[in-house]
Amino acid sequence: MLGLLINPTSRRTRNHLDRIMAVASDRPPIHYHVTEHQDEITAGLSDLAARGVNVLAISGGDGTVSRILTSLFEDKPFDPMPLVAILPGGTANMTAGDVGFRGRVYDTLGRLRAWTEKDAGQPDFITRPVLCVQPGTDQPASHGMFFGAGAIVQGIEYTNANIHSRGLKHELSLGLGMLRSMWGIARQDPRFIQPTSMSICIDDKPVELPNNVVLLLVSSLQRLFLNMHPYWGEEDGKPLRTTIVHAPATRLIRTLPALLRGRPNRHLQPESGYRSHNIGQISLSFDGPFTLDGEIMHAQSDTGPVTVSNGGELTFLRIPH
Repeated sequence: MLGLLINPTSRRTRNHLDRIMAVASDRPPIHYHVTEHQDEITAGLSDLAARGVNVLAISGGDGTVSRILTSLFEDKPFDPMPLVAILPGGTANMTAGDVGFRGRVYDTLGRLRAWTEKDAGQPDFITRPVLCVQPGTDQPASHGMFFGAGAIVQGIEYTNANIHSRGLKHELSLGLGMLRSMWGIARQDPRFIQPTSMSICIDDKPVELPNNVVLLLVSSLQRLFLNMHPYWGEEDGKPLRTTIVHAPATRLIRTLPALLRGRPNRHLQPESGYRSHNIGQISLSFDGPFTLDGEIMHAQSDTGPVTVSNGGELTFLRIPH
């Protein structure tokens, strides 16, 4: 049985809300809830679970997906967990681009509805770990698919202020923001050369590196925006991937293509400021902003380290065109 959560404020969902509602309201209607706030998400999930929903569709952006994943893993309304179908209803839709649907949001809902009613189409089932981000001791956890600190936060802030405001949307906007951040770092632009002082433990072992971190990423997504795959760790049996760039990162512009493709070369080495690992958990002690699925949050070292770990696996459903 198909259930649907709709965030009417997410960009693509907002632009096509009438068409989404028309598909959801067709006979027989899909069980759906329009949700804007966390308490509405929690209540909506509980209702869908009580109705026997086993395929949960989400029409919203990366931040919406993160809030719903948080409720799924923290409130535990479903037992067992449903299949999750992420529709591209936000601005950048990075999570949907890797484990969800692509195309017009109302078309993707139609394809999903046809499959649940008539077994139409050949679905992909993608099982991935979901990040659990604990922002400090005794702080409530959040769940999502992509964690970042350093230049990625500066890139998101630049994108929101200078790219989204001009109408450029989708994952291209994130890519341009990220590239602009890297270019700013390489050119010593004061808006971007703000390394974060940070101490790091990976799987409970301190990492010996200069503590001025330029960029730190943690994810279980195979594909980031614009097909970026900035990981090249070799550790076996570790579910999460992290890449760290620390100051002084040498030859940044020359190294950037290899970094974004995850293809190490003679410049992309730890001694030059670049490292990547497969991990089970990472703990970060710092003061400053970080992002979880595009939402900006703030770490405070006096409340304890920010810990990113495997919060559990979830199976995502995708039906290709």
